[in-house]
Amino acid sequence: MLQFASSDRFAESEIAKSESMSRRYHLHDEMHWRIISMLQAGARQSAVARELNVHRSVIHRLWNHYRRNQNASRRRGSGHRRITTTADDRYLLLCARRRRILTARQLTSQLSDAVEGLISGQTVSR
Repeated sequence: MLQFASSDRFAESEIAKSESMSRRYHLHDEMHWRIISMLQAGARQSAVARELNVHRSVIHRLWNHYRRNQNASRRRGSGHRRITTTADDRYLLLCARRRRILTARQLTSQLSDAVEGLISGQTVSR
């Protein structure tokens, strides 16, 4: 009897973990449009949040974004823009493996000879 009770508690905790984990990821575009349609139909933000099991602030931010831009899709990710392409990265890696004694400056000069544009030694060393 005690074994069943402990397994039930384990199952409940696993369900709670999976529900909390699902909240950490971004909502899909289909979900965005579903939320927008529910709000346009007159549903309250708190009711929509409760029904979809997300925090109310997520619904609020999505609704404000939609009212501002008339678009519910995710914004492009922010962050530092890449200076080198993946092909440049592969070329640098190949050069560095071929001649292990090259410094970052020497690798930079080899890359600038191969492609157009200037790339700093700090970028190469990273």
